[in-house]
Amino acid sequence: MLSALLGALLLASAAVSAPAEMSQDEKEVYERIFNDADVDIIVNNDRILDMYLRCFFNEGPCTTLGKEIKGKISEVFSDVCGRCTLHQKRVWRHAMDIFIPKRPKDWERILSIYDPDGSYWPGIKAFLEGPAP
Repeated sequence: MLSALLGALLLASAAVSAPAEMSQDEKEVYERIFNDADVDIIVNNDRILDMYLRCFFNEGPCTTLGKEIKGKISEVFSDVCGRCTLHQKRVWRHAMDIFIPKRPKDWERILSIYDPDGSYWPGIKAFLEGPAP
């Protein structure tokens, strides 16, 4: 939220609220994932990125934020960040624009875990290749 890088991964601060249909707890999770983390620090620092990836791949411990991102990867993939605010969509796109070319094998592995049947990829690809949000 990689989403979170994912989206993971995440992002630079801005005071925005999540869509109204979300519970307060869900809004807070999305805000922590996309608003409170610095996506550039995560995706541009291999040591930090590898720590998050080990969490997402179930190969290592997760930080609190890593657990939250991991728990939202499938949701963000399934609706192409449809519950995200405009700002959060921009953050997700920015993270993916850096992460996918930098770590294509890790991206494929994330897809194999969180989109095993490939049903989310067409929507994600259209989002990433379309006009910026």
